[in-house]
Amino acid sequence: MYGLVVKDSLEIGEASIKIERFENHLKYWRSMKGDVKEVLLDRNAVVETRPIYSLFHPSYVTGYILFSFSKPVVLSPKSTLRIQLQLPVDLAIYAYSGDFYQLIDLIPLHPSYKYALYGPVVSSVEATGYIARLVKGEPVADNTAEPLEKHCLTRVLIVNKTQDFASVTKILLDAKPLKIFYVPGTWKCYTQDIKMIINSDEHASILYEEKPCKECVELEEPEEFKGLLRALSTEMLWGY
Repeated sequence: MYGLVVKDSLEIGEASIKIERFENHLKYWRSMKGDVKEVLLDRNAVVETRPIYSLFHPSYVTGYILFSFSKPVVLSPKSTLRIQLQLPVDLAIYAYSGDFYQLIDLIPLHPSYKYALYGPVVSSVEATGYIARLVKGEPVADNTAEPLEKHCLTRVLIVNKTQDFASVTKILLDAKPLKIFYVPGTWKCYTQDIKMIINSDEHASILYEEKPCKECVELEEPEEFKGLLRALSTEMLWGY
């Protein structure tokens, strides 16, 4: 579960975690599929679990996530529809001391990690757009949906501003402005609410909006995002 202080041992899927305590230090130990990682920590450190964007395994490539819908969402002219998506996350292990924190390990929770290009291929050697982590899932028009284990629930309000029907098959998200929240002591994870505005048959704007629940705690900023400029919106220029 998220927000759990690891005091001795923990089993998560195929990962085994242990904290060994010595007179003047701690040793973090993790084994998963034959891979073993050890980290030495001073005795003041506290080890805790957190959800984290599924962007850092096996290495950080991009901050964009392209969520491909398993079925289209069709909106009539000048209409709105709220859907919910299950966004995959991984498990982060952080060391804390007061207000300071450091990621010491990351445990992948999903079997495969794929990437895709959002944008046009100009030639065999040139492309325009964004490299994005590719996620496939089902859009659900059910306001009572709860986050699945290993996922963050993402609520998306789609607004069709055009005079035509709009068929939405994907959404491009930027993890830098997209905040993650979790409920301590549970596997519940949410992103902030999102508004997707359909401007034309090729262009949509993605806006990052409200905190999803009162009891949620905001995830600390990953090291890879520190100091980066955060856009107020993500522009989908090559279809949706």
